[in-house]
Amino acid sequence: MSKTAEADDRGRIVIPHEIRERHGDRYRVVELRDRVELIPLNDDPVEGLRNAVGDAFDDKSIVEIKRESREAAREDAIDDVTE
Repeated sequence: MSKTAEADDRGRIVIPHEIRERHGDRYRVVELRDRVELIPLNDDPVEGLRNAVGDAFDDKSIVEIKRESREAAREDAIDDVTE
């Protein structure tokens, strides 16, 4: 589905009812080099993450996901410093 919308004098854009029905009322506004995108946000951000990455985090708690993310970031930082 494709729709056209214009911002009002306060910068507001109305998202059509059909789209809000399908994707909800909360969106992240992402500015890319050549466009702006609206990414629907789930009420539960962890559920949204799981939906975005498929089964990559199946059977892992949020504590495990955070720990693994921090370890990977630490390793990347160390690699950047030692290069």
